[in-house]
Amino acid sequence: MIIDLDTEASLDPGRVGSKAAWLAMGRRAGLPVLPGFVVDALASRDHMRLGATTLPTRGSGGARMSIIQQPLSFSDALVAAGSRLAPIVVARSSTGLESKGEWSGAFTSYLGLSPTEIPQAVAGCWASAFTVAALERQAEAGIEPGSFPMAVLVQRALDPAAGGTARVEDDGTVVVNGVKGSPAPLLQGWSTGFEARLSPQRAKRALAGVQRRGEGGSEDDGRSWVGNDLIDLLDIETLDEIAALIRTAWESLGANRCEWALDGQIWLLQLGVDTLSAPRISASPSPGLVDPDLVRIARVVVMVPDRLGEELVLPWALGGLPATGSNSDEPPPEISALALDLRDELVAEVWSLPPKEALAAARECLTGLLGPDPAAALHRIRRLRPPDPSRSARLLALVDKIRSTERRNVARLGIGRWEPFVASVVLASGTHHRGTVASPGIGAGVRSHIDHPQELGKFSPRAVVTAPRPIPNLAPLLWDAAGLVTETGSPAAHLFDSARALGIPAVSGVELPEVECIVAVDGHAGVVATLSLNGDDDV
Repeated sequence: MIIDLDTEASLDPGRVGSKAAWLAMGRRAGLPVLPGFVVDALASRDHMRLGATTLPTRGSGGARMSIIQQPLSFSDALVAAGSRLAPIVVARSSTGLESKGEWSGAFTSYLGLSPTEIPQAVAGCWASAFTVAALERQAEAGIEPGSFPMAVLVQRALDPAAGGTARVEDDGTVVVNGVKGSPAPLLQGWSTGFEARLSPQRAKRALAGVQRRGEGGSEDDGRSWVGNDLIDLLDIETLDEIAALIRTAWESLGANRCEWALDGQIWLLQLGVDTLSAPRISASPSPGLVDPDLVRIARVVVMVPDRLGEELVLPWALGGLPATGSNSDEPPPEISALALDLRDELVAEVWSLPPKEALAAARECLTGLLGPDPAAALHRIRRLRPPDPSRSARLLALVDKIRSTERRNVARLGIGRWEPFVASVVLASGTHHRGTVASPGIGAGVRSHIDHPQELGKFSPRAVVTAPRPIPNLAPLLWDAAGLVTETGSPAAHLFDSARALGIPAVSGVELPEVECIVAVDGHAGVVATLSLNGDDDV
């Protein structure tokens, strides 16, 4: 049940998980990876099964407690192995799921353990698969609780003077993020830390320079890091060493991302691939999309999103939309038919045509708005009559009731065809706020501000999540978010790893006004644009 990192079995991610397998490969490649051992993932099966069985009746807390209270048959062997390793150790989860960036920071690590505490920490790592936040991620990903085994990696504890992450970008640029002391606050989103960059050409020179220094040669004074705060914290020579290590990991193993700690020397705590889904909206916003009618239509689109909005509301809302809808008490079986009847009445009124002809004209106009030249569609829209306020408000209430029923059966909405249009309009005409690039891509939606993990229920699918800092508990929302904006935090935070893996555009270092608004996120440029929902002054 116990696998040493230097044995062949440690290369099998099915037994030791992705985290441990990467580190085992790193040790074989000569990288500075601490020795250690892994509790075989197979050892977790009975405990994970117990948690899954307990979960329906006792909830998250009961499932975790059942796992922690279940004794381990090999506790003595764990204590003995830990005693041979070091007087103080750490225990970290290692699963196959963690080969994907969206699971970054999902499970628990235990720091500063004595060897006698290792058995309890191993059970605690397994139990972390049943925390509320982990269960929410599993639900979003369609994974049954307890269906995946979990290995646990045990290594000597460090007392780092500094720590952080490093990555090699697509063009070869090396980016190092760091913070004084343990890297945990940086990774958990509590610290912004510092960043330094080295161009591809300079990165190659840094690698060569480290090799020459190791052979007694001279340094290359032509190297140039950008990022004075991190240079002051570490010094150029240490940054060069980190750059050389991640370049070596990239060239020898294919790992373009690492976590590192400085404790007498640089140690690599984690290796992996910083995966990036293709940006879902890649077109640059058009400066021409500043027409007031286009801005009004963008507001309409986000107020009545998804298929129901396009089918039942947009055809007549091009002529105007009431601010609120009235309550609807019609019994559910009659809602859909009543909504269609009201839609036909309203579209005929707005377009001054019979219902079928009016619907055809509306759909043609909507298609034109999404094309390269919306001028003709706008010309037609300006000639429309406004809809009857009472009937349109009633229809909006019916649509809300239908949507609430459908949402119980639909886990994810996915990107809609109007999101690129809304993003372009808001980026072209809204108020710009500049921050730090955390995940590339472009997205837009209504703002959903989450101050605390207990407020996750406030999130609406396809909204842009805004939060004070990038804490891992927000990760379940990213599966169906249009974007992510945080007031503080480093791009090295685990939450931004998840955003990059899921293709969610993200920007850090932007504090938005506390008002309802549409938010567009340009993760390529580090720009967040806002547009008021109600047509007041831009925010």
